[in-house]
Amino acid sequence: MAKRNGSSTLSENVTKKLQSDILAGQYEPGSPLTVSELAKGFEVSVAVVREALTRLATQGLVLQNPNHGFSVKSVSEEELNSIIEARLLNESEALRLSVTHGDLTWESNVIAVHHKLSQTAEYEEVNQKLIVREEWSDIHRQFHYELIAACPNPILLGFCRRLWDLSEFYRHWSFQHQPTRDGRAEHKALADAVVSRDSEHAVEIFRAHIQLTVDNLFDHR
Repeated sequence: MAKRNGSSTLSENVTKKLQSDILAGQYEPGSPLTVSELAKGFEVSVAVVREALTRLATQGLVLQNPNHGFSVKSVSEEELNSIIEARLLNESEALRLSVTHGDLTWESNVIAVHHKLSQTAEYEEVNQKLIVREEWSDIHRQFHYELIAACPNPILLGFCRRLWDLSEFYRHWSFQHQPTRDGRAEHKALADAVVSRDSEHAVEIFRAHIQLTVDNLFDHR
């Protein structure tokens, strides 16, 4: 049993590291993920890596091919547009409900996590390549989750969190193509609108905020 638990922990650690590396752009979309090479790099068994990749496949970040090989998911404009459309429908409503039902504790939490986000460096240089820092990504997720945390519909919140995970791959990849976005100003405007209890303005800012992921990644000229 101890050995099984240890293997499970190793798989969770490898899953988290691979997820972070994929989202940070360490692997190109569509690139193969060779199990034996990853096992050697992580100094774990092939079985551990295969379990980690299978977990990431269920999350949609990795594709499991018919011949049992794995690869990073490809970038699809059609899929991204579908994700964004779903977020606009679901998360906008969750945000409205959260602003309506949020109490002072929720409001204080929004202010606190926004302050933490604004004081955390977003990028770092690794191997002469600028990437999004994992710490910033975690706080960024907390910020967006907190904005809708007062929504009283747990089913709607579950949809929103699932859609967030799907869109993260594209948000990180869009940065690789056009790292000129002023996310700090976008987040401040969003937090200010929420704290001011202006739900319609908050939704307007939110919709523009996530639409920029599409605009950054795909050329719509």
